[in-house]
Amino acid sequence: MMTLVLVVLIALFGALVRTVFGFGEALVTMPLLALISFNLQTSVALIGALGLIVALPGAIRYRGHINFAIVRRLVTGSLLGVPVGILLIKYVDKTLIIRFLSLFLIGYGSYCLIRIYRHHSSKPRFQSSFSDYIAGLISGVMGSAYNSHGVPIVVYGTLKKWPVMALRGILQAHFLCVGVLVVASQAIAGFWTIEVFQLLAIIVPLLLIIIPLGNWLTDHISSEMMVKYVYALLVVFGILLFLKA
Repeated sequence: MMTLVLVVLIALFGALVRTVFGFGEALVTMPLLALISFNLQTSVALIGALGLIVALPGAIRYRGHINFAIVRRLVTGSLLGVPVGILLIKYVDKTLIIRFLSLFLIGYGSYCLIRIYRHHSSKPRFQSSFSDYIAGLISGVMGSAYNSHGVPIVVYGTLKKWPVMALRGILQAHFLCVGVLVVASQAIAGFWTIEVFQLLAIIVPLLLIIIPLGNWLTDHISSEMMVKYVYALLVVFGILLFLKA
């Protein structure tokens, strides 16, 4: 019973983080679920499903800020990346990959925070539309393997200097599309069990409280502060990911 309560609380906390910041639920929940020794494949399936569910109201809320051409290119790249991620989690030692990603997040987030507080600005990077496909490919790999398909898009969006609202819209639309691919691939790979359905039956009704709460918090955070929080979260998530590895 205690394990069940902890899993539900962790999942709801992840949904709150995702609603407020637009990404990051897997990087919060997966290390916490690992700390309580919850089954890895069940965790991956549960968080993947919840990410898809939370993406729907987010995509509806920010639909006016969605650049569908960018989303189409990102999703196309993810189509190629999803099966690669499934192979990674099944056959490759993931410790090295997770540690590399975690160190990158810590370094990139810290670098961006330092530039902000020193009032340095930089030009947008990766202006070619082809880079959208590469970002989508990486997102698909990380999504199917670790439910972390949002982090590559957040890093990519900050490099391209997308406005905060545009980043939110693109993120949620991308989550919705790629989430279907990720959840389907995880189901085909055998990650889904009766336990996943039982947990979803408990957690999903509680999202009716968590999502409005997250939206209320979002409305009270300025865009300037949101950018700082996003970079800070990248550092925190990088540390959590490193500890998980």
